[in-house]
Amino acid sequence: MELNDPIPARVLAIAVGQPLRPVWRNELGGLTYQIGAGPYVKWAARGSGLDLAREAERLVWAAPFTPVPEVLDCDRDDDGEWLVTAARPGEMAVADRWKADPRTAVVAIAEGLRAMQPRGV
Repeated sequence: MELNDPIPARVLAIAVGQPLRPVWRNELGGLTYQIGAGPYVKWAARGSGLDLAREAERLVWAAPFTPVPEVLDCDRDDDGEWLVTAARPGEMAVADRWKADPRTAVVAIAEGLRAMQPRGV
């Protein structure tokens, strides 16, 4: 995937000279990059409507129930917000492979959601 957006200064600072691979651009303009072969950094420009601090809270909450990326850093400045997470094995559900086999992707997502439900519900 290629993103034509300039890489935000904060993302470059977090990467500390390591290569950045663009991974995702969401509907609200949020950008996700992988740093080298390691962690991911999400960036949301100020005013985008994205709340990466809340996303970080949800990841921490979900961790006891299902495999989610570990939150390594989350903060904001005058330009926007960032969330750095550890890499996890797997693929996004929007990868070409899963777009071609949406049933399998949906079942996997549903099983993950079910794992987060309290027992007996």
